Amino acid sequence: MRLLWDVLQPSNSLFLLFTLGVVLRLAGWRRIANWVMSLSFMIFAAIMVLPVSNYLMVRLETRFPAPALPAHVDGIISLGGALDSGTTERWRRPQINDHAERLTEAMTLARRYPEATLLLSGGHYDPDDRLPEADIARDLLVALGHPTDRMLLEDKSRTTWENGVLSREVARPKPGQTWVLVTSAFHMPRAVGVFRELGWQVIPYPVDYFTDGTVSGSFGSVGHRLAQFDFAVREWMALVAYHLKGRTSALFPR
Repeated sequence: MRLLWDVLQPSNSLFLLFTLGVVLRLAGWRRIANWVMSLSFMIFAAIMVLPVSNYLMVRLETRFPAPALPAHVDGIISLGGALDSGTTERWRRPQINDHAERLTEAMTLARRYPEATLLLSGGHYDPDDRLPEADIARDLLVALGHPTDRMLLEDKSRTTWENGVLSREVARPKPGQTWVLVTSAFHMPRAVGVFRELGWQVIPYPVDYFTDGTVSGSFGSVGHRLAQFDFAVREWMALVAYHLKGRTSALFPR
């Protein structure tokens, strides 16, 4: 699945489409080649000129606004994705990536609610990784002073669905308990949909925003716009796939 996405993600697809046009032109199919190359250019120009990527990301990131948290919280769930297992193993110290807020905000909440349990969920997202992300996160938080007696690990999950299923097995939430779910804002609709489908009602606490919440945000560099468009398209496709598989409570949870 990861290999398929590497080929089909928009930025790579545009490059392959343009390359196909070049090959067709060299083969003498000039009319078809011109059409294919023009199509790839028009799509690229639309992504660069129109606020397409911003619109797709804003719809995801604003689906769940920042909540007013209650006085008491029983548990905090931090979904994986903030650490890089491969580079951590190579350099032998935790390597934090662009989604670091999934972890730092969870720790902030844990300090705000000292009696709450902090559940770190994340296993091997890359088949080549040998260090589960939850284990790395635990070591990092312990080094920063977080007590281990208020920490639970779920270190087997590889997908958002497994995050929910395995986290519930580890936490065994009781009726009436209050759990806060921490993940990136763009990822929150799918994550909440999974937890609701599993019958676990959580308070969404979105972090790690890509946009300023408006469609007319700054354009940024070519690389930034393409990366944002790839992120957005992937998440929208995942929302559809999860719902078709019965893994989310709604197509676009709110």
